[in-house]
Amino acid sequence: MTTSPREWRDVGAVAELDRAGRLVARVAGREIGVLRLADGTLAAVRNRCPHSGAPLCRGTPVERLTGVPGTYAGSGRTVLRCPWHGWEFDVVTGSCPDEPSMRVAVYAVRVEDGRVLVEA
Repeated sequence: MTTSPREWRDVGAVAELDRAGRLVARVAGREIGVLRLADGTLAAVRNRCPHSGAPLCRGTPVERLTGVPGTYAGSGRTVLRCPWHGWEFDVVTGSCPDEPSMRVAVYAVRVEDGRVLVEA
């Protein structure tokens, strides 16, 4: 079995990403969203929640909290929270911390000459 080579695809201008906080583009037949996280880094994920098909990139990137009621603490892990039902997906691994069988595709992302590029 041969796999096709992955290549970097231009999904938009950094200026637009900074203005809107996210970019969504169709790449290789899939919608991929690029988000600017609170620490300034970029994350690229498939724009489809595996739970119910929601546009995942309309969700909110937040720090995952751990603990029990009354004793929550930050985990240092950024998740993307689905706008429809609140499912959370790690922006680095794509895994769902609450349901290991659920995951979303994540992609490498970089900036070059004022453009946002995703490897797909």
